[in-house]
Formats: sequence, C-alpha cells, structure tokens
Amino acid sequence: MKNKIILCLFSGAVFSSDVTAVQPEAYTTDSGIAITPIINTGYKYNNNIFSQSSNTTGSGIYTLAPAASFLLDDGINNYKFDLGGESGTYVDSSDDDYLTGYIGFKTHLEAGSRNRFDVALKLDSQVEPRGTGITEGLGDIVDAPIQYTGQFGQLIYGYGSLASSARIDFLGSYYSKRYTNFTEYTEYRSYDESTLGSTLFYTTNANTDAFFRIKGSTIRYDKNQLVSRDSDVYFVLLGVKWEATALTSGSFEIGQEQKKFVDSNREDFKGVSWEGHVDWKPLTYTALSLVTSRAAKDPDGRGDYIIESIYGASWKHEWNEKVTTNMNYSFINDDYSGYLDTDYSGNGRDDKTNNIYVDVIYELQRWVDVTLFVEYTDNDSTDEIMIYDTSIVGLDFTFSL
Repeated sequence: MKNKIILCLFSGAVFSSDVTAVQPEAYTTDSGIAITPIINTGYKYNNNIFSQSSNTTGSGIYTLAPAASFLLDDGINNYKFDLGGESGTYVDSSDDDYLTGYIGFKTHLEAGSRNRFDVALKLDSQVEPRGTGITEGLGDIVDAPIQYTGQFGQLIYGYGSLASSARIDFLGSYYSKRYTNFTEYTEYRSYDESTLGSTLFYTTNANTDAFFRIKGSTIRYDKNQLVSRDSDVYFVLLGVKWEATALTSGSFEIGQEQKKFVDSNREDFKGVSWEGHVDWKPLTYTALSLVTSRAAKDPDGRGDYIIESIYGASWKHEWNEKVTTNMNYSFINDDYSGYLDTDYSGNGRDDKTNNIYVDVIYELQRWVDVTLFVEYTDNDSTDEIMIYDTSIVGLDFTFSL
C-alpha cells in the first residue's frame, strides 16, 4: 500500500488533501466533554485511477468525509473517542465507488508520578483501490475495490518519574487484518500481528533522551499456500530524542532487524533498520520537516519481503492569517526479495517512487477552509507492469463549528 505510506509520512503536514488550517471550536457539555465535528468534502481528478503502466483510465471523484471527536481531559488523565468515515463517488467508474469508516478510543492515565498507562483501540473498514495493494499492477482482475477490516489494540505502561534520569516503557499491541471480498485473490492475505516490546530511556539533560528499544512481533496468516508466509520479526535499536530549543526537535533510532520465516523455503532477512525525523521551526509562521526510515516488511503480492527505504521533506508556511501552503516530497525505494517477475523469470523487483504534493489553503472563515491541491506520483520499477505515474488535482472544503 505505497500510497498510504506516502500519506502518513508527516504527522503535521501529510501527503494528502486532509492538510487543513481550519480552527475548529469544540462544543463543551455540562459534564466537560469537548465535542469537535468536522466535515471535509471536495472534488478531485485522477488521470490514472488504476495505477496502470499503459491504457490508463482517468476519472473525477467526489468525496465526503465527516468526523467527530469527543474529549474528556482533567489536566492529567484524558479520554478521547473518535469516529468518522469517507465516501468516494467516481464520475466515470461507478464500480469503484467506496465507503469507509472507523471508530477509535485513546486514553492516558497516571497513577501517581511514576506510573502511566496509554491505551489505544481502533476498528476500521477500508478499501484498496483497484491497482493498489493486492491488485498492484493488475487493476483489471477485479471489478471493484478490495475491502478489508482492521482491528488494533495497544497498551503502553510507563514506569519512572518523568523528572528522573531513567524510566522504562513496556508495550503490547495486536493488529488483525481481514479481507472481506474477492476471496480467490485475498484468502492468503488476512493475518494477525502481535507485538511485545520495551524501551529504556535515559535523560542526558532537560531536553534530550537517549533510549534503548527491543521489540518482537509474530505475524501469522489465516491460510498459507505451499510455502508459508508466517514469520517472526525482532528489532534491537539505539536512539535519541531531543527538543534542543523551541525551534528544533526530533528523534532518530538505528539498529538491527531480523525477520525469520517459519518455512525455511523463504529467505530470512537480517540487516540495518532505522527511523528518524527532524522538525525545524525557524519562524513562528514556517516549519520544515525531514523524515527517513528503513525496514523489512511483508509484500501485498509476490515476494518474501521488501526492504523499504523512505526519505521525505515537507515545508509548511503561513503567508498571512488567511493563506497557508504545504509542499511535500518523498522518495521510496522498495527492494523485493524472493520476487518473481510477471513472466516468472525470477529477475526480482526494485521500485523507486517519487511523490510531490502541494496545496494552498485559504481560511474563508474561522470554521471554513478551502484547499486547492495537486499531487504527482512516479513509480519506476524493474518489473515493467509496475511502472506508472499519476497526477491528481483537487479542491476541498472543510467545515467545523
């Protein structure tokens, strides 16, 4: 799901028309619950909706995405409930219309100065547009988007005062992905992933933490073909997290990842993995971000694993009280192991993806934003059927209280 990776690169300025400068005003009930509804609606034109290398198909797409959050915060503990959805209506390809939704819950609890609990739960129903994910390069083998549900749960327990020189976190998480249609293509792709981990933090000064992280995951598929895709993944990482000044913050961790398959017929991975980001705000109205990561992950289609390296940069600038722009660029290198070409020649696969996203946000009112955006993606691959480029132009309106 390369497009989703691009969309999630930056937390403050993502590769999506969801970037908004709207300033929602919450409605607070007598019991102290802050309710914040937001509605995003718009139109975009995608000149290659199936991510095809040739004989491309374009279409306009109308979108509607309502969402609401409910927050109860006493200054120390907080509880947040989120729900939302999105519908997409294709002008020239009604078979690709979609409806997605999610429900999520998060809470932060502190039992004294030394004990902290963070809980996150999420249930969502999503789609893979034709030509992405399982149908990458083969968007015409199905006649509608592939649908799946996801369940996520995570608990982090932190021990040690935040004012002390050392503290430790323990993590446990679970994710389940279940495809719900086109079983002839999806029955071997539903899986569960369970993760346990721990991070030891050491404060070197008031604004910098060094940390040592270990974690392990088990990935188990509901069904396997002749060669099992089940695997165990382990990380051992060293890192540093800093907020040197009010202008600069970031984190970086690097170490070793090992991915070991249950079936010896698949090739194991053992190599360097890293993840990092730097945020720089030289002025109150401008911000720059850099991100990078490298890790092995499971492919949606053929292959044993992908070594994925990501590099990205973003710039957000507020020109005045009404106008904000976002410019984002990413480069993704996906190196496949155990991959057979479309003609099953066994030559492997290496993808290089460049993505550029630019938008202009105009604050029509405090509660209304208008966003004009363009996005261009170019994917070059050693497998010719995976070579494609897409251009998207769109206009969004975001409404809040």
